[in-house]
Amino acid sequence: SAVALGGARRKMSENCNFKATGKKLMGHSGAITCLDFSPDGQFLASGSADCTVKIWNFKSGKLLKSIEEHTAGINSVAWGGKSGALCTASDDGKILVHDVKTWKVRHKLIGHTKPVFCVDMSKDESLIVSGGMGGKVRIWSGRTGRCEKILPGHVKPVTAVAFNPEPPKSKGYPAGINIFCRCVFHSTLSSGLDKLIVSSGYDGLCRIWETETGHLLRTVGNDLNGHPAVGNADFAPNNSIVLISTHDGKVSLWDIKTSECKWQAQGHQNSKYCTSSKIWPIFKEKPVLNNKPLIVCGSEDGQVYIWHVDKTLLAKLKHSDSKDVVLAVACHPSEAYVATGSLNQPGIRLWKTALWTCSSCGFKHNTPWLQACKQCRASRS
Repeated sequence: SAVALGGARRKMSENCNFKATGKKLMGHSGAITCLDFSPDGQFLASGSADCTVKIWNFKSGKLLKSIEEHTAGINSVAWGGKSGALCTASDDGKILVHDVKTWKVRHKLIGHTKPVFCVDMSKDESLIVSGGMGGKVRIWSGRTGRCEKILPGHVKPVTAVAFNPEPPKSKGYPAGINIFCRCVFHSTLSSGLDKLIVSSGYDGLCRIWETETGHLLRTVGNDLNGHPAVGNADFAPNNSIVLISTHDGKVSLWDIKTSECKWQAQGHQNSKYCTSSKIWPIFKEKPVLNNKPLIVCGSEDGQVYIWHVDKTLLAKLKHSDSKDVVLAVACHPSEAYVATGSLNQPGIRLWKTALWTCSSCGFKHNTPWLQACKQCRASRS
C-alpha cells in the first residue's frame, strides 16, 4: 500500500542545503511555463507566455539564444537525448524542432488544431510525442517530421507525455536506481519493457502506450470514479514506475505492471495548474553526494517541495510569495542544480546543494538530507 508522507516521520530541516545561488536568469517578460536542462548538462532551455524560448548558460547567467518562431505562449520544451535537437510546443498549435548547432528550424510539426501542451523527444531523437487541448496524443517521426500515429486515449486535454528512458547501464544510474527499487518498489531493476509512452490528462487518466504499435497497454492510477485531473506524469529511470501528480495536491509513484501505488506524498498545493513534478535520480558532483532519488514538485504556494524516498520532506524552496505558482522545475542530469520558474515572476531561479558544517563539532557533511551529525550525533539546526 502507499505510504502517505504528509506527516513525515522525521522533522524536515528548514536549513536543508538547497540554497539559492544568487543568480536569477532575466530575459523573459511573461510567466515561465517550462524548463529543461540539456542531457549533456551544458544548457538550460526556458519557455514563457511571452511566446519565446531562451537558451542559457545557467552557470554564468548568459543568454545564448532567444527563439522567437512561435506566435503564442510556450507550454513545453524538450531536448533530444543526444542534445542535438530541441522541441518546442505552443498555444499556436505548432511544434517546432530546432537544430541545436545552427538553431534553425529542422521540422514544423503540423497536425494539432488546438494548443499543444506537452512534447517529448526520444533518446535517439527518432521519435517525438505530443499532446494538447484536442485530447489526442500524436507520435511523429523525428527524421521526417511526419505524424505517424494518433492515439485517441483521452476525452479531455492531454497534460503530459513522455517516453520511457533506456534501461540503466553500469555507468548510468546503478547506485541510485538499485536503492530506489529496493527502498521504494521492492522490485527488480529489469522491467522487460520496450519503448513506451506515458500520457496524462484532465480526464483523470494516466495511459501507458506501446510506441511501435500505438496499442494501449494499461491505465494507471486511482479508482477512475471521481479521479482528479492528472497534471503531470513521467517515467522513473527503471522504466516500470511512473510519477503522477494530481489536482488534489498529491504526487505518487505507480508500478505500471501491477497498477499498484508504491509511494505517495501530500503537502504541496496543486488544484488548478499543471505544475512540474520530477524524479531526480542522482547527482555525483563533488563534494556533494546524492545516491538516492529525490522527488521535486512545484506548488501553488510559491514554493518547491523536495521529498526523499525514505519518507522525509527535505526542503521547501521559496521561489516567490505565497500567491505565486511554481509552474516549472528542472533538475540537472549530473550536478546538484535545480531551476525553478513561476506564473508571476519572469525571472528563473537556480538552487544548489552544498556542504553543511555541524555547529557543535565542526564536522563537514556532503549529504544534504542528514538530520544529525555523523560525528557527534547533534541535531542539525
